[in-house]
Amino acid sequence: MQIFYRILFYVLLPIGIVVAVSKGLSYFPAVVTCSIKDYTGWDCPGCGGQRAIDAIIKGKFKDAFYYNQLIYLYLGVMLYIYVLFVESYILKNKRFMQRFGFSNTFAFLFVGIILFFFIIRNV
Repeated sequence: MQIFYRILFYVLLPIGIVVAVSKGLSYFPAVVTCSIKDYTGWDCPGCGGQRAIDAIIKGKFKDAFYYNQLIYLYLGVMLYIYVLFVESYILKNKRFMQRFGFSNTFAFLFVGIILFFFIIRNV
């Protein structure tokens, strides 16, 4: 039964999400603007992320990097959180969280990289 759940949550669900998002973006182009950019004129660390995700789904990886240089870091961390969630809460693998959970060092480093990117992007 564990194999079935792993296939379901690691293969089928992500494929379904990518297909749904790509179909949704093709029918309803997202035109959400960034509130931080609207009010301050500064590019936030997430600006361009929506276009970058759209470019990744379409297979345009270089364009995705152009839109937001941290998109691959964001996606890596989101994938890691997804695996932690599935293993710990859905498959009830308690040892996984103990062995592979986030450390404080990682969290501070991640936030530091985002703040550094925010400053460099607006200088």
